[in-house]
Amino acid sequence: MKRLFFLIFAVPLAIALALPSSAQNRNDRPTINQLVAHDEARIAQLKAILRISEEQERDWQRFEAALKGISRKRAERRIALIDEWEKREADKEKKPLTHAEALRKHADALALRAEEIRAIADAAEPFSEKLNNWQRQQVDQIIRAYVQAPLIPE
Repeated sequence: MKRLFFLIFAVPLAIALALPSSAQNRNDRPTINQLVAHDEARIAQLKAILRISEEQERDWQRFEAALKGISRKRAERRIALIDEWEKREADKEKKPLTHAEALRKHADALALRAEEIRAIADAAEPFSEKLNNWQRQQVDQIIRAYVQAPLIPE
C-alpha cells in the first residue's frame, strides 16, 4: 500500500519539482508572479531592517500597499513589453516603430512612472513623519534606488 501511494503521488510530484524553470516558462523569462515576489521580498526586508514599532505599523501598511500595488503594475507592464518585443521579432513584415511612435511610447512610460512616484510620495509622507532619523535614512536610500531604476528593466 505504501509503495502504491509512493508511485501514485510522490513520483509525479518529484518529476514536477525537478522540471527546469524553462519547461514551466517560455524563453526563460520571468513571470509576473516572480517579479512581484522579488519586490515583495525586498519590501519585507525593508520592514525587517526598519524594525517597525506598533505606532508606525498603520502608516507602514499604507506605504507597503502602495509599493506592492506599483510592483504588480510594473511587472505587468514589463511582461507586456516583452510580449510586444517578441511579436515584433516574430512578425518580420511589420514595420519598425517610427521615431514619433517611439517618443510617444517613452512619454507614456514617463507619465506612468510619474504617477508611481507620486503614489509613493503620498504613502511615504505620513509614514516618514513617524520614523526616527536612522529609519528615515534607510527609507530614503530605498526610495532613491527605486526612483532611479530604469524605465525598461534589463
